[in-house]
Amino acid sequence: MRRLHVVSVAVALPLMISACTGGPTPEATTASQPTPEVTAGGEAAEPQFAEFDPNRFDSPTLIANEWLPLQPGKRWVYEGTAVEDGESLSRRIEFTVTDLTKEIAGVRTVVAWIVDYNDGEVVEKEIAFYAQDNDGTVWYLGEHPEEYEDGEFVTAPTWIAGLEEARAGIKMMAEPKLGAPNVYQGWGPAVEWSDYGRVEQMGQEICVPVDCYKDVLVNAESSLGEEGAFQLKYYSRGVGEVRVGWRGADETKEELELVEYMKLSPEALAEVRANVLEVEKHAYEVSDVYKQTSPLEYPVGTPAITVEVVETPPVNVPEGSASEVIVYASDLPQSALSEFEVWDDPASPGGKMVGTPNTGDELDPPPENDPHVIFKVQVQSGVPYRCWIHMKVGAPKGKSQANMLWVQFSDAIDQANQEVFKPGTGSYLTAEGPTQEGWTWAECDVADSEAEGLVYFRTSGEVTVRLQAGMEGVGFDQFVLSPRLFLEEPPSKAIVEE
Repeated sequence: MRRLHVVSVAVALPLMISACTGGPTPEATTASQPTPEVTAGGEAAEPQFAEFDPNRFDSPTLIANEWLPLQPGKRWVYEGTAVEDGESLSRRIEFTVTDLTKEIAGVRTVVAWIVDYNDGEVVEKEIAFYAQDNDGTVWYLGEHPEEYEDGEFVTAPTWIAGLEEARAGIKMMAEPKLGAPNVYQGWGPAVEWSDYGRVEQMGQEICVPVDCYKDVLVNAESSLGEEGAFQLKYYSRGVGEVRVGWRGADETKEELELVEYMKLSPEALAEVRANVLEVEKHAYEVSDVYKQTSPLEYPVGTPAITVEVVETPPVNVPEGSASEVIVYASDLPQSALSEFEVWDDPASPGGKMVGTPNTGDELDPPPENDPHVIFKVQVQSGVPYRCWIHMKVGAPKGKSQANMLWVQFSDAIDQANQEVFKPGTGSYLTAEGPTQEGWTWAECDVADSEAEGLVYFRTSGEVTVRLQAGMEGVGFDQFVLSPRLFLEEPPSKAIVEE
């Protein structure tokens, strides 16, 4: 499903140097009917660019190509070996199709998540972008690969179609044919990315750990500067890539077989989403190319909230009673924060608060996935709780009054025993403070409704709390879930437990 490089950066870049220094830039050919051009030696001529037209992608995220079907939630796992610096190492590739999308070069793409392992160690995490045109051809529109050594981030040779002269390429024709020319799978001259491929064989039979397959298609892939070195990709109808081999002067001699092929559970897919969003957050920090792209999005109807597991110690509830739940921002680990920052504040318990910079932007409520904080607490079932947030209101800027947080809970119900306020839905409580600057206690209530803002829980035990910013510039230092002391009125000051 992609060209798998395992050689080090220092080795790989010289092999592809012609992509940026006078390498050929062939004329475009059409995606559906490429014109074969073969040299006297039997090898296809110089690679060609297929003509990319963003107006020919009516349903780009529905990738149903029989050789490369990319449905959200599908995962392929490959294992095998490769050679690096003359030594053999074990290889594992995990390729997952997410339910996230991203607009690139005027086309909405499907986002894939790929993790590479050498000898059990993660060496690369990658976000990759695919789309299918109206003819059924699958295009590749870019990638953000983050490379690691000894667990530390090293580099991210990102290329995105439409930026820095990068161009989209073809991963799989709608109707692959023998004799077709080499076609670029993408073009990223700024990072010397120039992979191309063509159909090598058809009608093959192979067996891998998952199954045996007939009528297998084999593509030969290479890059500019890797003369005589080819990676062989084996594709089965309705499954996709099932094997990777090599021929010629390929120094990596990578061989992989499909060992797992599955549909992920909603919970597993949610975990993948969280990983992808974490890498994208980092991408905006380290890649000048990625900074020019719009954020990842969720398809309509897809829950946009990932309930993350964080290490915040839960507040204990004495057996047979319901106690006040108090969570201090100073106790939240960094893993609980998404696009929130920790700031020093001497007036806050523990001397810390969390918040977002005031850029003047209004934010969208759940199920949109704007800046948020997630942590876990212990609660008692059948007891009404009222929620309070000690909020710091920032100076107004633009439309923002910086005074709003949206609140959600797992396992929450209303007085009629109906599920409410669940992460991933459009049900939430609103904590809105005054517009003047300073600290205030804000009650979590049902906005634009006379309904009582009380929260009940279906069962006793641990639940997830999710606070999402409603305005840029909002911050808080305490969250209180009260069944007794503050059911009717807010605390009069910051609460500090003895």
